Amino acid sequence: MSTRDTSVPSPAVRRGSVVTHLQHMVALPGIQPESLRHISARWQGFFTAEMRQLLQTTCGLSGTPIGNIDFTGCWHPEEPLALFRPCLTLAVDDEGRRWVAEAGRTRGLPGPVWCIDPDRRVAVYIDRRLQDFLRRLDHYSRPGHASLWNVTLAAQARRVWLRRYAHAIHVYVASRSLREIRGWLGRLPQDAWIYDLRAPGNLRGLPYGLARNPAQWSRCGRLPIFALSRETTSTSDTTEWPMPHSDERAAMSH
Repeated sequence: MSTRDTSVPSPAVRRGSVVTHLQHMVALPGIQPESLRHISARWQGFFTAEMRQLLQTTCGLSGTPIGNIDFTGCWHPEEPLALFRPCLTLAVDDEGRRWVAEAGRTRGLPGPVWCIDPDRRVAVYIDRRLQDFLRRLDHYSRPGHASLWNVTLAAQARRVWLRRYAHAIHVYVASRSLREIRGWLGRLPQDAWIYDLRAPGNLRGLPYGLARNPAQWSRCGRLPIFALSRETTSTSDTTEWPMPHSDERAAMSH
């Protein structure tokens, strides 16, 4: 029987843990004190008491639609996009998408959680908190639901890219409507575009592929508000969907 068909959590999971009520994923063993000190020393961001408790309970999860989940930060290299650092890379799935949880909070578990697609050059906002993401992931780990997860996510990423211009706010307009961040907006170039992803909705994502250089993007603190300096961005106004490397290689072979 595969781990995805298992409906009983690992007996090693502590009562009250965020993974206690997960029914369709298997919790891996926790971290011993010696290893925990090593992880703490190399941790990216804030190593909160809640994160320490989670690692003492489990180092990760298996049996998920995106592969094994890592809570230690040791399985994958650091996230290359500075916009989302400091962060914890939870997984890199079979499609090459990186699943990261921001680690900039001084209390609680990491979050928000993003799915970053290097081929499509889109980052999709998944959940505000790690615990919310794990509940969502557990739902899609039920037998027969993994394909629905991938279809839904691919559709979201595609819409983010196709509406990359429609969701941009000119910095002048933003300075009049987003008064609470006017100080930050005032430091941006006059031609900047603003992406405000705070409002809940089905379409929350960042088309970071609009910039040739990732340094053209900036962020308002830890808020999901981003600015793109357009001085050296791509001038193409087409709505062409970026072709993944795998599709590109296939096209060249014909």
